[in-house]
Amino acid sequence: MFGLGLTEIIIILVVALLVVGPKKLPELAKTLGRGLGEFRRTADEFKESIYKDEDSLADDRQKSEQQRQVSKIQHSEDHPASTSGESGEENSENETTLAEDRGENESPEAGS
Repeated sequence: MFGLGLTEIIIILVVALLVVGPKKLPELAKTLGRGLGEFRRTADEFKESIYKDEDSLADDRQKSEQQRQVSKIQHSEDHPASTSGESGEENSENETTLAEDRGENESPEAGS
């Protein structure tokens, strides 16, 4: 405890007894004990909050990394389907759209 030996602690207690007096020394010891206890609790709560923040940051990093991996997997699964060639249904929709853009739709020609 702070590098104090038994003789140093006894000297400190004797000096405190002489300075404070025998009647006030128990009250002073109680007050000092309560103060130290409150200080320890506050320090422990502070340490715990720091550790929780570090843990939550680590969890957030892990979740974001998992989301990146999932999105990469989904993107790689979607990407080959669109580059490997369009399906026949998509081709007919694209041809219809192109024909409408050029004015080659069958319905306007039927009226002329």
